[in-house]
Amino acid sequence: MSRLCDELMDYFNGHLSEQEKMEFEEHLNTCSECREELEELQELTGELPFASDPITPPDDMKARVLGEVFQHEQDGRGDSSVIEEHSENVLPISKKKEHAFGEVKRNKKSSWFVRGLVAALIVSLAGNVWALMNEEKQVVQQEPEEISDSTDEVLRKVTLQGETTTASASAAMVRQSEGEVLSLQADQLEPLDGEEVYQVWLINGETPYRAGTFKANESGEGAVTYNMEQLPEDTEWDMVAVSKEPDASSETPQGEVILSAGL
Repeated sequence: MSRLCDELMDYFNGHLSEQEKMEFEEHLNTCSECREELEELQELTGELPFASDPITPPDDMKARVLGEVFQHEQDGRGDSSVIEEHSENVLPISKKKEHAFGEVKRNKKSSWFVRGLVAALIVSLAGNVWALMNEEKQVVQQEPEEISDSTDEVLRKVTLQGETTTASASAAMVRQSEGEVLSLQADQLEPLDGEEVYQVWLINGETPYRAGTFKANESGEGAVTYNMEQLPEDTEWDMVAVSKEPDASSETPQGEVILSAGL
């Protein structure tokens, strides 16, 4: 027997590389045994009621099924005893095979080959059933995601104006379930140059705190929302203001304050 004969099952299942596949197909041209066994495989699997992708079942399932099949061989029981014990299940399929394809030719390797094929088919089908049951179980166990319900409350709202600009803005302090935020929307803002930005400030006494940075679009509109948890707690804010800054790194107002309002 050629070494390539042992690669029949791998060729049938598509587990060979392109080079190995070409070598085995050349071997088929000269090996009548492999051609006959390949035809048997194609005939046996061609009548399966449905096709499915191979799924690897748990190792304990393989061990139980294969152990049962090869235990018959160790006990000295031939194929006939296995078929007689399960004749109710096997006989109708066997008759159907004979009617569809005629009697399948057997060679000297058919005894172990058929037992291995039957075991492989049982393991494959059992693995598919196990996978489907497990998938259905996972679908049932999935719980719908909780939708968070947040009720916002406006604590304070003011309108910002400036003496040297036609721009205006509205600012609101809003309490949310996650904490308080400052929301500001501005209109008719002047275009910015280079790295310039508009910076929002919350002022306590004479101390300003950064409270959001934004740029305006082509229509002069800008907006920002700032999480006030980043600011000192329990602070009484006296004023909110907007300044034009040379860049976004200013820790205190460096440019002109264009809009402001008392709180």
